[in-house]
Amino acid sequence: MKFFLFCFFCLFLLVLLLGLILLIDFSKENSFEDKGCSFECGFQPFSGSGFPFSMQFFIISLMFLLFDVEILLVCFYPMFSVFSFYLFYYSWWVILMVFFATIYEWFKGVLSWV
Repeated sequence: MKFFLFCFFCLFLLVLLLGLILLIDFSKENSFEDKGCSFECGFQPFSGSGFPFSMQFFIISLMFLLFDVEILLVCFYPMFSVFSFYLFYYSWWVILMVFFATIYEWFKGVLSWV
């Protein structure tokens, strides 16, 4: 049993090391000038690749989606036929994580509308 765990641990470390090597190898920055522009079937783009987008609006929309999904998850917990301690623990963990994420974003100034 110990030999099996040792082999599994060595295999895990080998895969982790291989992943890190591949990540470092493929993350080398290529300095192509066309890398940042959109691709239109091999032709030069006719216009800009997009329009400026507010990052604050994007973060607020992601928060809305997160709260929407979490409210749906938490609201239907009492309807399960087997309501165990783990389900109760998970629901409170989700609520606390969303609460602390909101507090963090509030202190970072993401939620200011002005």
